[in-house]
Amino acid sequence: MEYFINRSGLRLAFKISVKYPDDKNIYIVPSMKPSEVFLLPDFIREHINANVFMLDLTGNGQSQGEHGLAGYGRDADDIDDAVKFLVLRGYTVLGIIGCSRYGTSAIHYAALYGEVKTIIAVAPKYHLIDFPEFIQRNFESIRNGNEVVFMAFGREWKFNKEMMDELINTNMKDYCERAKGDIYIIYGELDEYIPVSDASDYARELKEKCKGCYALNCDHFFMGVFDEVMEIIEKLYLKIKNIYYLNFSKINLFNLLS
Repeated sequence: MEYFINRSGLRLAFKISVKYPDDKNIYIVPSMKPSEVFLLPDFIREHINANVFMLDLTGNGQSQGEHGLAGYGRDADDIDDAVKFLVLRGYTVLGIIGCSRYGTSAIHYAALYGEVKTIIAVAPKYHLIDFPEFIQRNFESIRNGNEVVFMAFGREWKFNKEMMDELINTNMKDYCERAKGDIYIIYGELDEYIPVSDASDYARELKEKCKGCYALNCDHFFMGVFDEVMEIIEKLYLKIKNIYYLNFSKINLFNLLS
């Protein structure tokens, strides 16, 4: 793994998979590390016909910082730092492919920054206050200031009152209205964690910015349909590569050297 320093002074781990050394186009794919259940991001990195920047966001994998159930704005900041880091090295970021929670983070990025004009969000959550059952059972305790830790997706998650307040006060309709660029949604019709209606809500609120909404017969982890997901992403990649232009002339680049 390699590292760069984000705006908070934390080391973020990344791995660049360069399949085409002469091609300076690249995708950012946030990893789901250390989850041993959600394997789709690694499959995308290995099989997409493009260069990939695999990023461990704050508190994930080998990156520094704390991880929790909230922090979507912080995720967007990390993605923006990664974009700048890559631009400094001569890359053009064609798109961001975010899975599950990081699909929602990618849409936050599109609203808060939006220099990368294509977002592929795989099973993004729209209604952030639809808390897991464990959180609902401990709602009063958390509201009174206690932190809880629970297992989900093969990893530990922290949740406290500060995170709860963030999610309660985050209106994804507002982020959809502010989002820039083209956004594609991929979801599983049998998703047991994020209902299909969330995809419909994204399509409705993104309006013309939602360029495609794809349904697959699978659960939240897309087990058994990785190849189908890749077929969709590869078709989008060919389309994006042919029409994509990215102007960073107005971006204030700062030092992200590791």
